[in-house]
Amino acid sequence: MNNPYPIDWHRLLRGVFLGVLIGEAGTVLLLFLFSCIMAFVNLPLAAADWMAVVAFCIGAAVGGYVSAMIAKTNGLLAGFLCGMVFCVLMVLITLVFHPFEATSFFFFKIIASLLLSAVGGILGVNRKHRKRKY
Repeated sequence: MNNPYPIDWHRLLRGVFLGVLIGEAGTVLLLFLFSCIMAFVNLPLAAADWMAVVAFCIGAAVGGYVSAMIAKTNGLLAGFLCGMVFCVLMVLITLVFHPFEATSFFFFKIIASLLLSAVGGILGVNRKHRKRKY
């Protein structure tokens, strides 16, 4: 049986790579913003964990959106692959700085980032295109 919608792997992987780069840059910027907020506002230390989760999930969603926007098809797959790369990078960076602990909070962060990157991928494919006037 022939697939009427073949996957363009070159475009998909290029989209995932650029989506991960842009998503990580967004995550770093959000973490910097949240660290400035933590420096000037008296918040409990537990707020830092939740701010990190929010920054990571927003970065994953932006990465999924950008990857699907570049891939132009298979938004769910592009977003999910981008989320998987995000999670692998998170585990590797975690292993560099301290021993790995598989806690429920860690699994929540992974599941939330995968879901939001997949949703970002769907939104990236289904975005409205502007009509050019020239």
